[in-house]
Amino acid sequence: MTYVYSESLRMTASFPSEDTLLSIIGPSIPSNYSDGVTYHIGRRVGEGGMSVAYLALRVGPEGNAPVVIKVLRPRFVRRFGDTAMMTVQKESVALGRLNERVPPTPFVVRLIEVGSVIVDGGQRMTELPWLAMEYVHGGAEGTTLADRVAHSIRKTGHAFDPPRAAHAIECLCKGLAAVHDVGVIHRDLKPENVLCCGFGHDEIFKVADFGVARPVGVAATFGGTTIGTPGYAAPELIVMDQRHIGASSDVFGLAAVIYFLFTGRPYFKGRTVTDAILEIQDSVRSSLLDEDTLAEELRDRPSACRAIDQALARATSPNPLERPQNAEALAASLLPWLHADSRMLRASPRRVESVITMASEPSSTSDPAGWAWITRQLADSERVIRCVAWASDGRCLAATNTGLCFWNGTHWIAVPTDQLPDPQGIRFVHRMAAGRWLVGADDATFAIFTEQGTQEVVRLSHANLRVEAFSGSLEDVGIVVSLDASGVPCLHALVGRRWLKPLLLPNVVAVTSMARVGDVTWLLAGRKTGGGGIAALYNPLDWDLQPLDSPEVRAYLACGGHPDNAIGIVAGADGIMVYLDESGARIETVPERMDVSATVVDPSGTCWAAGAGRIWRRQQDESTGHDRWICVWENPVWTAPFVSMFADVGLIIAITADGAIVEGRPADLQLHTLVSAPAPCAH
Repeated sequence: MTYVYSESLRMTASFPSEDTLLSIIGPSIPSNYSDGVTYHIGRRVGEGGMSVAYLALRVGPEGNAPVVIKVLRPRFVRRFGDTAMMTVQKESVALGRLNERVPPTPFVVRLIEVGSVIVDGGQRMTELPWLAMEYVHGGAEGTTLADRVAHSIRKTGHAFDPPRAAHAIECLCKGLAAVHDVGVIHRDLKPENVLCCGFGHDEIFKVADFGVARPVGVAATFGGTTIGTPGYAAPELIVMDQRHIGASSDVFGLAAVIYFLFTGRPYFKGRTVTDAILEIQDSVRSSLLDEDTLAEELRDRPSACRAIDQALARATSPNPLERPQNAEALAASLLPWLHADSRMLRASPRRVESVITMASEPSSTSDPAGWAWITRQLADSERVIRCVAWASDGRCLAATNTGLCFWNGTHWIAVPTDQLPDPQGIRFVHRMAAGRWLVGADDATFAIFTEQGTQEVVRLSHANLRVEAFSGSLEDVGIVVSLDASGVPCLHALVGRRWLKPLLLPNVVAVTSMARVGDVTWLLAGRKTGGGGIAALYNPLDWDLQPLDSPEVRAYLACGGHPDNAIGIVAGADGIMVYLDESGARIETVPERMDVSATVVDPSGTCWAAGAGRIWRRQQDESTGHDRWICVWENPVWTAPFVSMFADVGLIIAITADGAIVEGRPADLQLHTLVSAPAPCAH
C-alpha cells in the first residue's frame, strides 16, 4: 500500500472533534530534518490530557521502523500557545541529551525525532508539535509496568518476586540516574509511565513520557497547574513549590512505583490532591506485609520486608531533604535485601508456564499467515557482520569487519573502542545484562561495555589464545571457546569468575555456535576434523561433552536455546534440524532442505530458523498433530545468509551477514498496511 503525501500538510477545514485528530494531520507526516523520511500514521494507541499517541511506521531510505508518534491536542495548543510548544521542547531536550551516548541507555525510551505539522484552525493556521519515539514491544506480559504487575498477579497470584523486583529497581534507578545526569527532572513517575519489554534475564524496564519534565534551562510551566499524578507526585510537585522540586521529587515517585511492583497496590490510596497531601503528611505508611499479593519468597523474610518498608518511608518523606537525594542512594537502600541469590536471573516456573500457555492459545501470533513483515535495515555491501548481541528492545551490538557497531533501530552507529588493541580484531559480543556487553578480541582481550563506554579491560596471561566465542554469565557460569597456537579449539569454563580446567577438542575443527539450554547445560554446533558436523551437549561442571545422535552433514552451523524452558535447536547444512527438549532429541528438516544458518527459541518455546532469503517457524500441523517447519517469510533477493535472530512472543528479528534486517510481527498491528513489504511464502 502506498501513501501519497505533499510537503505541506495544510488543511482548509476548521478543527473537528478530538476523536478525528488523525483527519487533521493526514495519513503521513514528512520528517522536518531527514530527507526521504516519512512517518505513516496508524491506529491510536494512547492519549492523555495534552497529546494523542499513534502507532506509526517510519519509512526511510535505509529501512522502516515501527514508532510511536505523539501529537499535541489542538485544544491544548490553542489554550497554552507557545507554552504548548515548550512541552515538545522539554521532551526532546530531555531525551535528545541521552541519545548522544553510544550506545544509549536502554532504561529510557529513545527519542527518534521531533517536528510539527501546520493545520488550519479556521481563524488562523496552527502548528501542532509531534514527537516520534521508539515503539516498545510488550510481548506476552504487557507493555507498561502496570500491565506486567497485573499479569503476574493474574497468572501467579502475586506481584514481582524478589529477583524480578531487584532487576526492575536496578533498571529504573539507572534510567532515572541517566535522566538526572543530563539535568532533567521527570516529575511524573508512575506505573503507566514505565514501559517494559523482554522476558526473564532479558527483561528491560524503561522510563517513559517526559511531557512534564523540566530540563535545565527550560523553565516554562503550564500556568501553575499541578504537575504529576496523585498517589505518586511528591508534595512539592502538588503545590508547585519550585524551590524544592529536584531529583528527590523523582525519588519520591519512584519509591511509590517500587511499592506497586512489590504488591500491585498503590502506596498512597488518595486520588485527589487534598487526600494525597494529607496522606503524605501522615507518618504512617503502608506495609508490604499487609498486602496479600506480596510474593511468598519475600513474605517469608519479615525482617527484609520491614527494612524495605523503612527505606520506602524515608524516600517518601514530606521533607525533600530527608529523602535519598538520588536514585542510586534509593537503590542502595533496597537491593541488599533482595539479592539473596547471585545466580543469573531466571523466570519462575509459574511465570514460564503462563507465557507458554498464552502462546499456545489460538491468536494472530500462533498463525504464521497472521504475521506481517517489514524491512528494518537495507544491506550494506561494505559491512560484514561477524557476531551480534541482541537486547530485548530489538537493538543490538555487533562485531563487524570495521569494528564495533550499534544498531539503534533506525541506523548503525560506530562505537568507540579506543581501549581495545585492534577494533578489527573483535571476535565476539555477548549481552551480559540490560545495557551491559562483553566483547572479546584478539590477544586474549576481554572488555565490558556500557552506555558509559568501556568499563573494564582484561587481558589473559595466555596471549597466544585466540578467543572465539562466549556464552553464559561472568557472575554465574560461562564458557569460552578459544583456539590455541596450533588452531585446536578448547572449551574454558568460568564459574564465579574463576577458571576451571579447560577441555581440549582435538577432533573438532571449529565450534560455530553455542546456546544455553539450562543452568549448567549448553548446546554446541560445529565441524569435525575429518569432515562432517558435530552437535553436542556440554556441562562445564562435569567437564563432559556428549555428542548428540544426529545425521552426518557437512557442518552444524547454528544453535538456539532458552534456559527458562529448556528447549534447544541445532541447525545444520541441508536443512537438518536437531530439536531438543526434556524428552530427548528429535531429527527434523526444513522443507527446502537448504542450509540453515541461524536459529532462536522465544520465551514460549516457539522455535525459529533462517537461511539465505528464508525464515521458518516450527509449529504443530493441525491435520497430523506433528510438529513441522513452515516457511513464513521469503525474499529471493536476500542472498546473504542470516547470521543472528532475536525472538519474543509476537516478534522476530533477523540480520544477515551484510547487515540487512527483517522483522515480523502479528498482522493485527497493521504496520504492513502502511508500506509495501515482501509477502510471506505459502509453503
